[in-house]
Amino acid sequence: MIKGMGRRVAELIRSKIMRCKESSTFRAQGYENAFTRDRKLTAERMVSMIIEPAKQSLQARLKEFGEKFMDGDYATKQAFSKQRQFIRPEYIREYYDESVELLVSDGKLETFKGMRLIGVDGSRLACENTPELIAEFGCSGPKKDACTALSSVAYDLMAHVAIDCQIGSYSLSERDLLDRHMNRIETLGIEKPCIIGDRGYPSYDLIETMIDRGFSFVLRLSEAWKNVISWMHDTDDKEFQYEYKGKTYLFRCLKIDLGNKYEYLVTNLDRATLSLDEAKYLYSQRWDVETFFGFVKTELELENFSGKTKNAVLQEFYATMTIANMCLCFVNDADEAIAANQENTKRIYEHQANRRLSVGQIVPKFLECVFSDSERKRNRLWKEVEKYCERFSEPIRPGRNPQRKQPRDKKFYANARKSRLS
Repeated sequence: MIKGMGRRVAELIRSKIMRCKESSTFRAQGYENAFTRDRKLTAERMVSMIIEPAKQSLQARLKEFGEKFMDGDYATKQAFSKQRQFIRPEYIREYYDESVELLVSDGKLETFKGMRLIGVDGSRLACENTPELIAEFGCSGPKKDACTALSSVAYDLMAHVAIDCQIGSYSLSERDLLDRHMNRIETLGIEKPCIIGDRGYPSYDLIETMIDRGFSFVLRLSEAWKNVISWMHDTDDKEFQYEYKGKTYLFRCLKIDLGNKYEYLVTNLDRATLSLDEAKYLYSQRWDVETFFGFVKTELELENFSGKTKNAVLQEFYATMTIANMCLCFVNDADEAIAANQENTKRIYEHQANRRLSVGQIVPKFLECVFSDSERKRNRLWKEVEKYCERFSEPIRPGRNPQRKQPRDKKFYANARKSRLS
């Protein structure tokens, strides 16, 4: 990826914020006259507040924002909540899509044997238990009383950014959201995409669909595929063939030895293109998707929604994913710089940029840049961010596998009052 992509994404977002009132998709239906009068919460300020990750209570954020960018004045929670209903969530989604298009247009993105490796995974998002959100997303939990949405991302495993994000009802499956990902990947014009997914994805219908649409795939099989796995007792690589609606479909099943157990992968790539060891390596890279969800949920607090309406949840979901990609662009550059200097240090472990400290520096500087008309000042601020991300690193300790514990409830999350998710 081209160095300095973080700046380019930030400048794209800033430019779009400054022109938000000109967009035909900005105002919600029925509110065509919104933001036409002079108010404290102008269109630009509203969009900036929505884009900014929510790491504080809404009132604290409004007060801090007012002190920095509204000459000490600030709006109430009620005013902000009312004004945000005039903004379409689809407009906030545009920030994400346009930034991804900029990233995808980079001609220096890495590939694996000419293929773009795209990891996919879904994750549940806890929402407020309001009638509107329950009707939109449904519920999970033992008593089916905890409002929960299903999200999913398609993550470029070599560029380390999310090229598509989706959110929908909890009743949907990961396969449903994968179909939306594939539509978006085709729209972006990504050549030779290879989808890498966990055991919740494989099905004969999906295999047929992906082959027909020209997608390669490496998917982990669940125990439900006993009819295929049973043929693998004396081999670690076997081809299968079946016919459906007059078409013949071919796929391979691979047995991966993990020492104490076996895992099984299914792929439509032939042996000349993908060996057993390469398949094992590709599937291991899928863990970066899990890391991405950990990043947006922990460092950007994706589930800390400040609103209780469908409009608010969708706005903040798309906004968080936009900021996540911008932050990762800076972090990726810092990781490369840290790795290049690794030989000049006496470190035992390899290092990477500290994600938490980097986000804490990037977000405030981003808001300063949004409301600065001086290009020289913005370049200075982004240079400070880049140096900061490179300066503060953390070790990568291989082979760590701590026992997972039930996380402690975070009292500042409204969601912590709800029943635990199943």
